[in-house]
Amino acid sequence: MRTHLRIAALAMVLIPSLALAETFPPKAERILVLSDTDMVPTVYETGELGPLDAEHGDTLSIITSPSSDAPLVSPIKISNSNYGPPGALDLSPDGLYAFVAETFRQRPEGATRLDELPQGDTIRSVRLDGARPPVVDSVRIGTQPQAIAVSPSGDLIVAITVDPDRELAFVPLTDGRFGPVTNFGLDLEPATGSIPLKSTWVQWHPSGRYIAVNLVDRNQVAFYEVVRGQDATVSDIHPWGNRVHTNKFPFVGRFSPDGRYYVTSDVQWGVDTDGFYGVREGILTTVRLANVGARGDAARHTVPHITLGGWGAETVAFSPDGRFLVTSNLRGTGKPEGSRDWTEQASLSLYELDRETGRLTLHGEWPISGVLPQGLAFDRGGRHVFVGVNRYRNENTSPGGAVEVWRISTEGRPSLVATQDRFRLPPGVHTIVGR
Repeated sequence: MRTHLRIAALAMVLIPSLALAETFPPKAERILVLSDTDMVPTVYETGELGPLDAEHGDTLSIITSPSSDAPLVSPIKISNSNYGPPGALDLSPDGLYAFVAETFRQRPEGATRLDELPQGDTIRSVRLDGARPPVVDSVRIGTQPQAIAVSPSGDLIVAITVDPDRELAFVPLTDGRFGPVTNFGLDLEPATGSIPLKSTWVQWHPSGRYIAVNLVDRNQVAFYEVVRGQDATVSDIHPWGNRVHTNKFPFVGRFSPDGRYYVTSDVQWGVDTDGFYGVREGILTTVRLANVGARGDAARHTVPHITLGGWGAETVAFSPDGRFLVTSNLRGTGKPEGSRDWTEQASLSLYELDRETGRLTLHGEWPISGVLPQGLAFDRGGRHVFVGVNRYRNENTSPGGAVEVWRISTEGRPSLVATQDRFRLPPGVHTIVGR
């Protein structure tokens, strides 16, 4: 009974202010969620934006104590975009600040198509302690930031942009405020033609010494050592070991919590496929990393395993202990009805990582009724998974997006189990982080 009441109560606490945030315990667990209300699920197929939403705007939703009997949900209106991978949001290690990248700016008056949206170039810093105004700083980082990531030490943010010869951008962080931007080129050969975009994804190694950059146009992942000066700014980047060939279009990736592996989700997209997104299977590539500090020939990264992945697995997440990896699979839920590839449901897949061999074992795939599930986050204990849902099909309930709560059962063969708990949020949910 409690779970049914919880869903209704959560919709009621979604109020247009941060008054509740002032009562949040400072060390409480938080799940942060971005919603983009302009881009409907079919926009990548048709190019058409959704109708103007008079009730909701682009939103950062803060869910505090999500696993408790009395969770709190508070929204902040902030421009963001569902265009690109689910990497437009990150959180400081102390949980006091959120950072939101603006890939596209707000739609101009009269705009009805994706190609009418002005390109974004900004990251904004948001205080989460109830201070007003919540946005404390902003910085122009580069054209269309695809993904951002805060370093494990919390004093540096990295972004990957579409600017040629200066794709990587680093910005120092001090109490939520940005320092001067430093840009670096990746020194890549011209794009291969599968897509004009060189890279979509960047992640910090748990050591804080290295970053991974997914090179989608050439089916590789590259690792770089980040060199910092005495003032903590980035003075240079050096390749760390060899580039690793993945399978086609490694859209996103994650380091295992112990830093031994990096797993990419290779979604098989490209201009040489039917409709660019036409392949119904993906691949997960496991990269075994060189030891931290290794240089020269000793810095050798290898691929110990690949396995079949979900259809359109745009989001991957490791459990805190590194045992499990979950993917959310779009399948054909973003296709227009009547399309050959249209599907009623999306899905979630659960894998288990063998930390000695790097092999991923698939335990199963479970249907999810939401459209375009993007964004995944585990709770601190690793028992529950928060799953972003862009919206639900044939449902007029407002607000239209959600975060569903699933749990991992380890009784017998591990499995994902849907709970009745969900947080109703503005439509267009696409990125989730937690701490």
